[in-house]
Amino acid sequence: MTRQNAGAAGVAADEGVPTNEVVAGNGGVVAGGDALTVASVSAGFGPLTILHDISFSVHPGEVVVILGANGAGKTTLLRVIAGLVPVRQGEIHLRGVPIHGRPAHLVTRLGIGHVPSGRELFPKMSVADHLFIASRLCAPARREAVRKRVFGMFPILEARAQQLAGTMSGGQQQMVAIARALMTDPKVLLLDEPSTGLAPIAVKAVFETLPRLREQGVSTILAEQSLTLGLSYADRAFVMDHGQIVLSGTTRDLENDRRVVDTYLGR
Repeated sequence: MTRQNAGAAGVAADEGVPTNEVVAGNGGVVAGGDALTVASVSAGFGPLTILHDISFSVHPGEVVVILGANGAGKTTLLRVIAGLVPVRQGEIHLRGVPIHGRPAHLVTRLGIGHVPSGRELFPKMSVADHLFIASRLCAPARREAVRKRVFGMFPILEARAQQLAGTMSGGQQQMVAIARALMTDPKVLLLDEPSTGLAPIAVKAVFETLPRLREQGVSTILAEQSLTLGLSYADRAFVMDHGQIVLSGTTRDLENDRRVVDTYLGR
């Protein structure tokens, strides 16, 4: 939940939308298959098209990294999936159910967690309040279990629950942003440039959460500018350039692929 849709949390909690229970068109809960499917998606702002015919899928518990230089379209892609930028063409399905065209707070309730670039925290709001607001988008019966899981991943946040976000270090703020998204009990977590502006020790602490999310069955889509960092933690990678996916494969395949470096250097 970002600052744009944080205020909608209270409304969303009372709209009667199934909380993180993705329901198929016939009324049955979807089981198995891909966690997320993006099919032929194009999107942009005003007359400008940023994304061009993007297609990929993510498996349950998989960590996928979206690589690319600044301006490649990584952030726009994550914002489109999160419902913050409208789809012009194509479809996005979460566990078989279409989520494109839905408002962002409903996309969150259906199982998409979003950690935006820059974190977008409220400086004068406590850690506890950030997490409480986000928990309104989690099924009531799940809230306590989710809270314990989140504090198990970030024990420092439990110890500093009453601390104002604006007084925390960059690494701690990133933990709050991730914890806020996890409090919605997502099936797919979108992480937008989580290493930006962080000290190496903080980057390590943040990225070490990815294997734990995998163990819990949460899929992660990571937008990352650092080639080495992104390939170190992901299962598969997609390389973007000018709003298109130009390369894809396992991280092992792409580690030694000269075309990845050439794309970054604009060759």
